[in-house]
Amino acid sequence: METRRQNAAEELPRPAASRLQRPSWRDSRLVVGVLLVLVATIGGAAAMRHYDNSVEVLQASHPLVPGEHITASDVHAVKVRIDKSGSTYLRADGPLPKGQVLREVRGGELVPRSAVGKSNKVQVKAVALPVEADQSANLVKGSVVDVWVSTKDQNKTGQESYAAPTRLIDRATVARVPSGGSGFSVSTDSGAVHVLVPDDKVASVLAAVNQGAKVNLVPAAGSPLKGD
Repeated sequence: METRRQNAAEELPRPAASRLQRPSWRDSRLVVGVLLVLVATIGGAAAMRHYDNSVEVLQASHPLVPGEHITASDVHAVKVRIDKSGSTYLRADGPLPKGQVLREVRGGELVPRSAVGKSNKVQVKAVALPVEADQSANLVKGSVVDVWVSTKDQNKTGQESYAAPTRLIDRATVARVPSGGSGFSVSTDSGAVHVLVPDDKVASVLAAVNQGAKVNLVPAAGSPLKGD
């Protein structure tokens, strides 16, 4: 009986062990899988580009003041997420505007198209104001100041005195500051602080300066100053 069982077991077919084979480019399933991955990747990238609202616009590298022409050193390109069809800001892929700055643009601010226009739309003039050197020490281009003046008064004894100060201009922008000070009152145009004065205030400011009034520049709240 044992012999018969052994013979029967030997006569049964034995399964042959199949060896794993490395995938080949001839395998259609591998080719289809690779194509599906490529299609998904390309489709995803195309969808990202389609729905990406990021555009490059111009940002002020430092304060821009009215009357200036914008040059390549004044701005740089930044990528922001805004409506591509919008025209609020100057695009980086276009030419620099040929007009002049119409209003103050703070350093780091995106440059609006409305801030640049024709020169006849500039409504301020740069006026050189003589001030004490210690007043100009903390000012920088783009500082915002209130302009106070004290008119000169000569009393009966012939001694000079000054009337109580009055504020002629609120929040005027500084266009240029002297490169250095000697501690004395600035009396020359090269050392004076140039302030952008509204057109309707220019005559009053010049009259006060020409009559020897004492000028004080008081930084406004939040104004950029040296060291900020």
